[in-house]
Amino acid sequence: MTRAFLSLGSNLGDRLGYLRAALGALGNAPRTEVRGVSKIYETEPVEVSGEQPEYLNCVAEVDCGVPAVELLRYCQGVEAALGRERKGEKAPRTVDIDLLLYGQEVEEARDLGLPHRGVGRPFNLRGLADLDPDLYIPGRGAVGDLLDEADLGGVRELEGVGWRC
Repeated sequence: MTRAFLSLGSNLGDRLGYLRAALGALGNAPRTEVRGVSKIYETEPVEVSGEQPEYLNCVAEVDCGVPAVELLRYCQGVEAALGRERKGEKAPRTVDIDLLLYGQEVEEARDLGLPHRGVGRPFNLRGLADLDPDLYIPGRGAVGDLLDEADLGGVRELEGVGWRC
């Protein structure tokens, strides 16, 4: 089994409901077990043009017995089943699931980059730190150290939700 981390985000419709549904689907993935989930963070959209609703984001830790590309394809199927329309990489979406880390693998293929290029975004670092602040991101360093240097201005813990994604 390989330890992997997934970033989940939603900025359309019932954002919390989409995160719950995506996590439920991940719990049914073949040879995959959800081991932990971070707190939920509300975040301003990053690297987008124009106005967009704010995101809810969290990070899930899974033990996975399938290859990284197979896990990625499963996640893309979950996104499609939950109504994600691929109108562009930065378009608003019902749900987005990114494979941030897959063990210590480093890969740069057309369809799969590991670590994910967005792993260092502040909301992902916060979620990863909730799960394992000592986690090492290949080529970047320990999550806790990276978080100390991150600008967390647009990242707020979602209060009043007695549930961690």
